[in-house]
Amino acid sequence: MTADLARLRAAQAKADAVVRAVADTPDGGPMLFVAVVDPETNTRLANCFVSYRPDDLPRLRLVTS
Repeated sequence: MTADLARLRAAQAKADAVVRAVADTPDGGPMLFVAVVDPETNTRLANCFVSYRPDDLPRLRLVTS
């Protein structure tokens, strides 16, 4: 296995774990679409929806590359 393939497989495993930890099922409330992207390849590794309450907003932050 090449180093690049090993890094990508490790990144995919982490992305899957993050999505399993935070994903919610749509329940009619406000939702965010969360995408996990590998910054080296700009490849989307996983995505999910996360629900939130309006009083949660101060704890959200924007991350840009």
